[in-house]
Amino acid sequence: MPRAETGPLQARLARLRRAGTDAAHRRAAQAAAALAADIAHHLPDGHAEAEPRPEGSTVTVEAPGLAAWEFGTATRGARPVIGPAVVRLLGRG
Repeated sequence: MPRAETGPLQARLARLRRAGTDAAHRRAAQAAAALAADIAHHLPDGHAEAEPRPEGSTVTVEAPGLAAWEFGTATRGARPVIGPAVVRLLGRG
């Protein structure tokens, strides 16, 4: 049985893998930016920022009283911001 040359095939597969990874990172960065913008819109005194990472993207949220907004307190009910924004991003809300 003759041996087939796999060098070009392996190189093509490696290029396809890199292209797929790059496309997934772009989609993650776009989704993180959209999530950060949505959250920032609902937190007038806060800040939400998307940051690319090697493994994808992260969204950092800072706001005074954010935990109280998300979970409520003994005297005030919850008015979540982050959870609903994630649901909207996923298209379920």
